[in-house]
Formats: sequence, C-alpha cells, structure tokens
Amino acid sequence: MIDDSFSLMRGGPVYRILRWSGAIGHGRRTTVWVAFGLVALSFGPLLVMTALDGTLLPGTARVELPLLGDYALLARFLVTIPVLVLAAPLCDALLRRMLIQFSRSSMVHPAHREPFDALIARMRGMRDSSLPEFACLVLAVLPAVLHALPVGMLHGVSDWSRANGGLTPAGQWFALVSTTVYRFVQLIWVWRFLLWAWMLWRLSRMPLDLRASHPDGAGGLAFLGAAQQRFGVLAFAGGALVAGTCANHMVYLDRPLASQQHLLLGYVVVSTLFLAAPLLCMVPRLLEAKRKGLLLYSLLGHSAAHAFDRRWLVERAPDAPALLDTGDASAICDFTGVYATIRGMAVIPLSRWNLLWLASCAALPMVPLVFFALSLDELLARLGAILL
Repeated sequence: MIDDSFSLMRGGPVYRILRWSGAIGHGRRTTVWVAFGLVALSFGPLLVMTALDGTLLPGTARVELPLLGDYALLARFLVTIPVLVLAAPLCDALLRRMLIQFSRSSMVHPAHREPFDALIARMRGMRDSSLPEFACLVLAVLPAVLHALPVGMLHGVSDWSRANGGLTPAGQWFALVSTTVYRFVQLIWVWRFLLWAWMLWRLSRMPLDLRASHPDGAGGLAFLGAAQQRFGVLAFAGGALVAGTCANHMVYLDRPLASQQHLLLGYVVVSTLFLAAPLLCMVPRLLEAKRKGLLLYSLLGHSAAHAFDRRWLVERAPDAPALLDTGDASAICDFTGVYATIRGMAVIPLSRWNLLWLASCAALPMVPLVFFALSLDELLARLGAILL
C-alpha cells in the first residue's frame, strides 16, 4: 500500500543525479537553491554578456529591445522557472495524500488490494524510468540542434540577441542553453502531469466502491478536484509567458490590449480545460454509481413513503400517538436529504471552485497588463469615477 514516503516527483534520473551530487536530500530544504541555480545558469550569463555589449538596460541600450526590457524573457527565467521548481514539493505532498486517501478508504475493496498495489508499483517504475526524462531532454535540445530561431523575438524590432544579421554571444547562449533549461523544466512538469493522468485513468478502470450517497456530492471522489488544482502552477507558468509576450507587443509594437484579448481569454479557457480533462476518465464510474444509487434509493423511498402513508393515513388508531411525538417525520426528512444528495451528485469530481482556481492561476499573470495599457494616474482616475 501507499505510505508517507510515496512521491510522484521524487524519482527519475534527474532526481537521482541531484541526490548523488548532494544538491537535494531528505530533510533538507534545498529547493530554493535548485531554483536559484537554474536561474543563474539560464539568466546570469545573459546579464553579463548584454552589459558588456551595451544592450542590458532600457533607455541606455543601443537597441530598441534591451534585455531587461524583454518582458517575455523575464517571465521565462524570473517567474516560470522559479515557480515550477518551488511548487514541486507542495504539489507532491498533496498528490501523495490524495493517493493515500484511496488506500485508506473503503473505495478499494480488500479483494482488489493486490491489483491496486501493482498499479502503484508500476507507476513508481514509470516515474523512475530514464526513457521519459531522456525524451524530455531531446525535445528541449532539438530546437537548438535544428538552429531554430529563438521564440518571442519581435519582427522589425532590433533586440539584444541579434546583431549584423546573426546572433550575439548573448543570443547564442539564450538559444543553446537558456531556452533548453526552460523547456526541460516545463517538460518535466508536463511528464509528471501525464503520469498523474495515466494514474487516474487506470484507477477509473478498477472496481472502486463509489457511493452515490456520499456527502461530498461526488461519490467520494471530490478530493480529486483539490488534487487537480495543484497543477494550476502549469497554467500560471504559461500565463506568465503569454502575458510577457503581450507586454512586448504593447510596448514595442504599439498594439493595444484590446487587440490581444481573444488570445488571453483563449489561453485561460484552454489551459483550464486541459488541466481539468484527466478527471473526465472518472465520469463512467460516477454515472454508474449515480444510476445505481437513484434506482436503489428510489425503491427504498417508495417503501418508506408507503409505510408512512399506511401508518398515518390508513391504519392510524384513534389512540395512536401524535405525529410529532414519533420520529417518523424526521426519518422521512432525513431520507429526503440523502436522496437529494444522490440526485444532485456530480458525475465529474470537479467543483466550480476547482475550475475557478485553475482559471485564476492562468489569469493572474495577466493582471499587470492593465498597467501597460493604462498609466497609474489614468487607472486611479477611472476607478475613482466608477466608485465615487
């Protein structure tokens, strides 16, 4: 069975290399140092090279788009990488508790403990396999090998990465090293997300004991919605890059915020649906549990209503106690509440608050775009006109 040492994140060749080097270890909070090291590797040399080249600071650079004015790049290396690295232990702890919930509850029948343990063991094997992370590394390096142009550069705008029709030393480091680190960190997270989705799919095919009368309104699986929220960090990371790219377009290409609203809204919707999609695999099992619950409790309700009517309307004796002196009415009310829970049971273990959390994670990095569209004085004046 799953124990407190179970982990979705702590495994694979990258983790083993970090453990071997002493960069991380049990009981040591070194995640901050890992994040700092990745930022230093990907962003530090760019600072030095552009400072020497005179393309570092806005206002003094000899190009239109200096390094510290490239909001898409700042979002990549000062927001996305640290957030993804620092969020990994928090996400891992909650996902571990969610899987422990399966093993400690009665959803897994004792007769099916062995297949459940085999599933967990197989998941551990996939997590520790070298092939997925090697594939992530190949995908991260491939654009540099194919000499693909750096993503996010603005057409027609001179920037810190190019000079005389080619890449500057900073541009070469960005294309070969910085973007490789950025892609690899993202792809490792995507791999862990896909591994979790595979886990949910396999669990949905097991004979889980789901109860339509469960008070959580999702057959006992509502906790999966809270687990899925943790992957909102992926939506936040992508939203930061989208917001940084839009900020570049607004500042250097004079594109208004209104011209990009469809891109921003589309990203929020698509990322939210993508992150929530793995929970759809539970729909058939929950539908089955709901249909079964409605049929069984409908029969029970009919029997209870029939007995109640017969006792109080048909066969009631003159000297029988008053209705309020018995618990019959209370029992009928209690049963009505249970049946209402079954009738309103969700067939997707995802509440509106779970969706709102995922959407908020995607939209939060876009809030600063308001300050690019309006000056602070103009923003305060409009808010004052609305509120006052």
